[in-house]
Amino acid sequence: MPIEEPSWNCPVVALDGPSASGKSTLARALAKALGWFYLGSGDWYRALTWAALRKGVNPSSPQALLDTFSSIQVLGHPDGSVDVDGRILDAELRAPQIDQAVCDVADHGVVREALNSRMREFRSAPEVKGIVADGRDAGSVIFPDACLKVFIDAGVDARASRRLAQVEAAGVDTTIADVRRALEERDSRDAARGASAPRPSSDGKVLDNSNLTVEEATGRLLSWVRPLLKEDPTTLS
Repeated sequence: MPIEEPSWNCPVVALDGPSASGKSTLARALAKALGWFYLGSGDWYRALTWAALRKGVNPSSPQALLDTFSSIQVLGHPDGSVDVDGRILDAELRAPQIDQAVCDVADHGVVREALNSRMREFRSAPEVKGIVADGRDAGSVIFPDACLKVFIDAGVDARASRRLAQVEAAGVDTTIADVRRALEERDSRDAARGASAPRPSSDGKVLDNSNLTVEEATGRLLSWVRPLLKEDPTTLS
């Protein structure tokens, strides 16, 4: 996909990276600091997966998934929460059955494009003055004209520790070895997705988040984005 010039009518900062690199935590913190809309693309895939499983849809069938998507109303909120037909989803999106099926959903190119198109529509909402989006291809595919693209990277040990803390907090009994194995399997599967595979953008930056605190990493991101926003008088002063 060709590199496009940033669109200042609704600027976007895109944070991409592998699972458990900390990109969602940093995207939320950055959106809060900027007063912008937070969009976690992964939760949109999980929301569709949740709806499909409730309807008994096979996540390996792209047409059935598209039919499901067209039959439901998925909405995003400024804090990144997602609702389906008026029901805000939270813990439901982290259920083990969602973890198992969401990769199948994301494997379908036509499904990814349908979700991406819906997410792009937020830029036209009058109340949205900016978006911080995170995902595996938020900058490379969903918002190629983002004013700042950052690949949030981290070593597999740091990522495994983060993910273990997340699943333990959700009450799931597992081990660091199992978590690490699942991350490595997900990395391998993501790498096979062509243009949607997680990778640094040629016109972006890379942030190694292996050993940074949230405050340190957010400060680094702010130091990169604030000078860019001064180019546009309608955003931050």
